Amino acid sequence: MKQKFNIITSTCVPLPLENIDTDQIIPARFLKATTREEKFFGDNLFRDWRYRPDGTLNKDFVLNDSSYSGCVLVAGKNFGSGSSREHAAWAIAGYGFRAVISSSFADIHRNNELNNFVLPVEVSEEFLAELFESIHENPQTQVVIDLPNQTVTNSATSRCEHFPINGYKKYCLMNGLDDIDFLVESLKTHTLPDAPHEPAQPEHSTSSFIWRAKGESSPIEIMDTTLRDGEQTSGVSFMPHEKLMICRALLEDLRVDRVEVASARVSEGEMEAVQRITSWAASKDMLDRVEVLGFVDDGKSLDWIERAGARTINLLCKGSRRHCTEQLGKTPEQHFADIRRNVEMAAARGINVNLYLEDWSGGMKQQGDNYVFQLIDTLVNLPVARIMLPDTLGILNPLETLDYMRQMVARYPNVHFDFHAHNDYDLAVSNVLGAVFGGARGLHTAINGLGERAGNAPLASVQAILKDHFNAQTNINEEQLNRVAHMVESYSGIAIPPNKPITGSAVFTQVAGVHADGDKKNGLYQNALRPERFGRRREYALGKSSGKANIRMNLEELGLDLSEEDMKKVTDRIIELGDKKELVTQEDLPYIIRDVLKHSEEEERVRLLSYMVSTAYGLRPMAQVRLQIDDKIYEESAQGDGQYDAFVRAVRHIYRERLGREFPWLSNYTVTIPPGGRTDALVQTIIEWTFRERTIRTHALDADQTEAAIKATIKLLNIIEPMY
Repeated sequence: MKQKFNIITSTCVPLPLENIDTDQIIPARFLKATTREEKFFGDNLFRDWRYRPDGTLNKDFVLNDSSYSGCVLVAGKNFGSGSSREHAAWAIAGYGFRAVISSSFADIHRNNELNNFVLPVEVSEEFLAELFESIHENPQTQVVIDLPNQTVTNSATSRCEHFPINGYKKYCLMNGLDDIDFLVESLKTHTLPDAPHEPAQPEHSTSSFIWRAKGESSPIEIMDTTLRDGEQTSGVSFMPHEKLMICRALLEDLRVDRVEVASARVSEGEMEAVQRITSWAASKDMLDRVEVLGFVDDGKSLDWIERAGARTINLLCKGSRRHCTEQLGKTPEQHFADIRRNVEMAAARGINVNLYLEDWSGGMKQQGDNYVFQLIDTLVNLPVARIMLPDTLGILNPLETLDYMRQMVARYPNVHFDFHAHNDYDLAVSNVLGAVFGGARGLHTAINGLGERAGNAPLASVQAILKDHFNAQTNINEEQLNRVAHMVESYSGIAIPPNKPITGSAVFTQVAGVHADGDKKNGLYQNALRPERFGRRREYALGKSSGKANIRMNLEELGLDLSEEDMKKVTDRIIELGDKKELVTQEDLPYIIRDVLKHSEEEERVRLLSYMVSTAYGLRPMAQVRLQIDDKIYEESAQGDGQYDAFVRAVRHIYRERLGREFPWLSNYTVTIPPGGRTDALVQTIIEWTFRERTIRTHALDADQTEAAIKATIKLLNIIEPMY
């Protein structure tokens, strides 16, 4: 039940038992209930203690003792252990308890109580023992729970203690909001309300944090980690010159703010790559935007980074107690001292430092463990430019990201926090938005979402959502996103899925005919993701789902017009081809029209009369070509790197040297088995050409790959012939 919390004064129900687990709170047999009525679960709270096996009331159990009443349950340590069932919190709330006092809570159950408007009040063992004694002596003993000040008072002894609660949940309880209510409220105002927080370290705290309102200038810094974390994608390894080309594209073309280009001490090949990058960056006055991951290793990483010519280290520290004690085998104090020593060494060498808190998300999830805050409290006054908060194992959801980031910003308002997402639960982009709402000033991304395991947040998606949904400003040049994505696709060997937002080959293609029709009527089926923003254009697929609107849109681009009768014939033919799973492109339309309507004016102007390609061991492949263009015949021969390359070179000779014409540039070449085909079926060749700032795709089918490519080339020559 949603209720606002402020100050609760109540008598108590004592349950002086330790390790009460969730199966004792609500037995497992009630979990199959199809209702979530609080009264149902409240009636069955501690069911097996309240009732005897024969179903009669157990008058000795405290809930059946009329001496005790109130909305506060007092229980022994480790309350709510066992399974993670939320039904236990439903039962406590359903019975009417508004708070539970204990010396410790199971982490998951603590969160479940907060999510169901039950306040877990954690006190010392001494306070708890004294409270049990006071209630035993006088069942009318009251406690006063002051949520705004986070104190609980035993009225019998006047003893008062402070209790912890995270700032986000405190705000929600005081305002009667669950997580969904909170987000709805935030989105309505485009600002996050002020949230109180635990004043454990007042020198680093602040009483409010307000996210930049929509419409205001909201610069978000983008650090791209394609060349470091992205290269940790299984099977990906960039050559030094490839790293340089990608880095140049990121900084000059895409205009990301910073790039993380490598991990220190990996290999000599990595050293060469970083040296090439830093040499180029220094010549462009961009060296301060190039960063290298380094380690707490008493200066070994600093030596490597200096030799590579870089000036910024992203120092990898342990962001959770478990990683510190179990992986390093050190106490937090020892690790903190090591970090301080390495930061001071970097400062002495003039190397800028950013701190990575590895497994920060795991550290924040360890409720009651202040390791993360202890770490930052120790280091906050060191010469560190940014503290980078990674969800190393991809374990966060957006609400947790929002909550944890708000805690960081509220406690350290003057610190620049970056957020580094991982996509294990397919939540990387959503978590990035939670981080921005929480006050993160920098985000880490990777081109095409490359990265360890399921990858990082893809830059294209992050940019589009930040701009379109939150009006957040970045320095990203959107027109270059698609080009750079395909550059990285080529170098990495990791194909971009056709349905990948922004950069996938199919995402700006309308398939259903009704969508094409709607696009002609004031863009009814278009959103803010206009392809022109990203250097692309909208296309209308031709296949079995095509209607006349799709076909007409493609014909208009080709400058063709058909009567309704002819349009129906062409539509039927395209649907027939689609049923056979054949790919139909815009460039096929003139051929389909000629085939269906037998128009004499559609005769080919460029015809391949004959050709011969040959290859022999130790010799370069050769091609002889005989073309007829209109009524003239041309012959030419050439050598190439392959049979098809030799053919294209021969044709290029005819066009450039014999005719004095420019020739299209082949920009992409794909060979596949047609959709639904078998390994012994026809080969489908799709070739993408660039001609006079226009992209043209042609395709052909044949049992022979070279023959299919040659057919696609002749299609191209007929398409561009009227353009000369």
